[in-house]
Amino acid sequence: MMNFKMIAFVSIVVLLQGCASARTSYESLIETRGDDSAIYLAVGETKEVLSIRNGFPGWWGTYPAIASFSPGIASVNCEASEWSEVCYLTANEVGETWLTYGNAFTMDMSEPESHANKIRVIISPK
Repeated sequence: MMNFKMIAFVSIVVLLQGCASARTSYESLIETRGDDSAIYLAVGETKEVLSIRNGFPGWWGTYPAIASFSPGIASVNCEASEWSEVCYLTANEVGETWLTYGNAFTMDMSEPESHANKIRVIISPK
């Protein structure tokens, strides 16, 4: 009986190691300067903003995503591997833009003036 419990415990632990999860790295990049909360980067700088692990039991109709309203100023590029996807924010030119985040299947890019699920990004010279 003890061996069965130990085998069951180890099996559950192994299954949970492959669970689908997301790390919202963009949250740690947000700085408050004066009254403005934003991600501040210099031209040419690249930072991780989202990391997604594709494991058991899957995402079931919701999949985390992040996108830029002005990719010329700051672009988001995601690199996929077999079990994960990591998204990076790259500062391309001086300016301001917004990132939006949420479900990849229902993300609304039509209203950049709305501040729901959005993060301001400010790019400065090197």
